[in-house]
Amino acid sequence: MMFKYTNKLILVMAVSFSLAGCGSLGSRATPAPVDEPAQIDKPGERITVAPVPATRIEPTQKPLAASPQSGSALKKLQLAALSQQRSGKYTTAAATLERALRISPRNAMLWHQLAQVRLKQKKWRLAVNMAAKSKALARQQPNLQRENWLIMAKAYRALGQTSKAKAAIQHLR
Repeated sequence: MMFKYTNKLILVMAVSFSLAGCGSLGSRATPAPVDEPAQIDKPGERITVAPVPATRIEPTQKPLAASPQSGSALKKLQLAALSQQRSGKYTTAAATLERALRISPRNAMLWHQLAQVRLKQKKWRLAVNMAAKSKALARQQPNLQRENWLIMAKAYRALGQTSKAKAAIQHLR
């Protein structure tokens, strides 16, 4: 009899934990109020499961500070990606640049390099998105912004979106 009860309790706990994991951690919605514990009725026995309180995990407000070692690692990754790109290994170069972007996500030059790689891979929409991200981050770098507009114009032209390509060219003047 004790064995049946233990199996049922384990099953109820497993279902409860599974359902508790269905909520989104980053959601801003308020949890539903809990009035009573859930009850499972079986002929001859009654098991009561207490509700699991909802917890909210807030994202960190500040990004982690880069360590001095991350600067040299970033430079090595950037140089490796450039070498891979020059040798035509675009998939490897993209992966290397994505690693570098995990270290420094607000680096406009890395986003630009990734846009160039995506353009070479003929992934036009990704090239536009990466160039736009780089352009947004390069507010004080007009030359880099110009290069990003060029990438966007080429990608739009390849996508057949001539009006957007012309608009990108207009930003160059």
